[in-house]
Amino acid sequence: MRPNMENGMESGTDERYVRCRRCHGVFEAGLPNCSRCGAAYTPSPDAPEAGSGSYAEKYMGTQFAEQPEVPVSVPSGGRSGLGFLAAIGVALVVTALAVGGLVAMGAFEAPVPTPRQDIVVTRPATPTPVPTLPPVLTKTLAQLADPNLNMHVSIRTTVSVNARENVDARSVSSVVNMEVDCAGGNESGTQQIGAVTYEWRLVNGTYFQRRLPTGAWKAQPGFSPFIILSPLFSLSEPRMLQYDGADVLSGAPADKLESTPWWTPDPGKLSGVDVSSLGLNASPQHTKLVLWVGSDGSPLYATFRAWTDASDGTGTNLLNISTTYTFTNVGDVLPIPSPTIK
Repeated sequence: MRPNMENGMESGTDERYVRCRRCHGVFEAGLPNCSRCGAAYTPSPDAPEAGSGSYAEKYMGTQFAEQPEVPVSVPSGGRSGLGFLAAIGVALVVTALAVGGLVAMGAFEAPVPTPRQDIVVTRPATPTPVPTLPPVLTKTLAQLADPNLNMHVSIRTTVSVNARENVDARSVSSVVNMEVDCAGGNESGTQQIGAVTYEWRLVNGTYFQRRLPTGAWKAQPGFSPFIILSPLFSLSEPRMLQYDGADVLSGAPADKLESTPWWTPDPGKLSGVDVSSLGLNASPQHTKLVLWVGSDGSPLYATFRAWTDASDGTGTNLLNISTTYTFTNVGDVLPIPSPTIK
């Protein structure tokens, strides 16, 4: 039997039977109707004979055969799809304009935050590291700052002023020598300027003076502050001195100290000379102190210099004040009494 593809019946799996295409029931060939649903059976047109070898060959042309794939047709976009792309572009532009309008109207703006006071975390200030001072420097500062320092000191000062630095356009040159004893806050000494020598004493705040060799002592209503040595060198802070290492002075070990830019002395105080009397056009530009001390910090020797260089690069000193200090009998000077006034 051959399958019938145009009515409700088709052949079954055996030639003695046929299959109903409506309910797929199988019944004997020759019956006019399906024994299950009653659908009328009409023989199918002739179909090619199926071989008896394979399943595909046996059921070729029936509903059980593999169905051919039908390609899905895609509607033509016209002009290679440009019209379709143009439509998408127009839609995107319209969407962008709409979103832009909403943004301009503030539809997407975040709510304004409630103002609050900012929290400020204070960072602790980083202190400047303080260098550890050598013990000898600390001992020296303590001794020099003591107004009751007991010592004898020999002071020699040379002064030279170039005519270009003098208001009177004249050169000045002089030498001043002083020998001073300090004990218990009192002072006694001599001062020699050229051929003239004065002796003076400062006892309990009263200044006495006489001219050597025969002058009488007289109490003076005032005196030059440059005669007073204590506190020595006007060193009041550790940062005014720096340690330059171990040295040798007159064959004996010593420690060398030097002033720093923090030290701004009065040249008259350091030299024992009233600088204002030199007729200078300006104060000295530079100052420097170098000090040699013993292991206990006691002063042994010192040099002080105040100077002004010419601006023409010749290396000429328009002003030069050079002072040396030689210390002896530190801690071994007798008390200083008031002089006898006749």
